[in-house]
Amino acid sequence: MLNITVTDMQVLVAFWLTFSRWLGVMFQIPLFDNLSVPTLVKVLGTLVITYAFFPFVEQQVLHDVRTYGPDAFWWLTAFHAGVGLVIGYFVKSIMLLFTAAGSMITQQVGFSAIQYFDPQSGGQAGPFEKLIQWTILIMVVTSGALLPMFKGITQTFFTIHASDIGKLASSPEFFMHFFKSIFMGALLLSAPLIFMNLLINTILGIVSRAVPQMNIIMVSFVVNIGMGLLVFAATSDEFFQVGFKFYTERLGDWFQFVS
Repeated sequence: MLNITVTDMQVLVAFWLTFSRWLGVMFQIPLFDNLSVPTLVKVLGTLVITYAFFPFVEQQVLHDVRTYGPDAFWWLTAFHAGVGLVIGYFVKSIMLLFTAAGSMITQQVGFSAIQYFDPQSGGQAGPFEKLIQWTILIMVVTSGALLPMFKGITQTFFTIHASDIGKLASSPEFFMHFFKSIFMGALLLSAPLIFMNLLINTILGIVSRAVPQMNIIMVSFVVNIGMGLLVFAATSDEFFQVGFKFYTERLGDWFQFVS
């Protein structure tokens, strides 16, 4: 019969609080936020990461436990879990930059035209969203760009305590700049396709006036898709280089904020 004895309850509570913060992050960071990853894998992965990082942040979490006492267990759990969710959302929002860019490209090229005829398909992701998202994710993982993210999450244990809960809410200008830069980045990445679509529509508008008997709608589908694929193929190298640069810059802004 196995008997388990807890020798230091404060350390156990500190480990649980550390696990709570990491769990909120792990459910949202790239790769782990995929629905195909089982929840058990996410929880066990979080447990392993918590065990690895706990010796470095133990004293910082113990400070909260000793300050508020064991009676504040659930409040501290909610605080650390909430901080983890916010941090994970920021990291996930950086990756949404590429999903938004892919959505704009899909619309400009014409692959989303089916939504006008089949409204039930509106929830489906276009081909460019998945292609861009997974390509950038592979570039991030293989280049080691996730290491600064883990360093930034660890740094939050030193900079964000329960005693200064207003830290995240005291900088609205950072949040405005952060999300504005994500939107502008997505717009810039999809700018070549947007310009191409405007040019094609202008030319087709002139053609429709000169040849009114032409079915300009069907012609526009073929031209938009064909030219869109050619333009994206021609600019894909620059697209992914600029996209990776955007990711590292936004991750650097986030790291400076949490530090």
